[in-house]
Amino acid sequence: MKTLGQLWWYIKRLLLGLLGVFLLYILAAFVGSVWATKPTAKKCDHHPYEAFVTTNGIHLDIVIPLTYLPEQLIHPSYFHDSITHVAFGWGERDFYLTTPTWEDLTVGAAAQALLVSSESLMHVRRYHKEQPSWARIALCESAMESLLSFVENSFRKDENKSWAEVQSTGYSQHDFFYEAHGQYHAINTCNTWINNALKAAGVKTGRWSPMPQGILWHLEQTE
Repeated sequence: MKTLGQLWWYIKRLLLGLLGVFLLYILAAFVGSVWATKPTAKKCDHHPYEAFVTTNGIHLDIVIPLTYLPEQLIHPSYFHDSITHVAFGWGERDFYLTTPTWEDLTVGAAAQALLVSSESLMHVRRYHKEQPSWARIALCESAMESLLSFVENSFRKDENKSWAEVQSTGYSQHDFFYEAHGQYHAINTCNTWINNALKAAGVKTGRWSPMPQGILWHLEQTE
């Protein structure tokens, strides 16, 4: 009985410790999300360019009109004459490939994405028209150039300096995946990638936003 009592004591301490770590993470995410950056003003008088942020409730993508994309971001594997916008996202490799829909989500996939440092992929999705749910961002030329550079540098290129496409199943004909730079973990999530992209473009956002709500909140304040 004493052994069982000691075991239960250790289990309770472990559970309390895990709960404490989780609560600290939520607190840090909240503070990092509402604590706004103070971006250096870009040297331009007007903002003729636009980009967008889209969300599925958990994950964010940055959407850029096709007319703004340089040649190095228009890959023949996804290009089609009828597309008007291209969405770029970054995330955990196995989660992307094994969870095309929320119905495919498993506890194991979610736990690995949150708790294990793992390889990443770039997700590209093509659109044929602008969506009304997108959050709009007005950018000047230098800001757009910085944003495009950030996105381009996230792709891992092969020896021929070309994107390395990764085959997937369960997605639509408009979804494509490519090897990416960076390790995915609880501190460096799909949404912190979007947050860093906005920082690169000089857009006011949270200092650290692993969840979408903080990023979208700042975008709403600037509209």
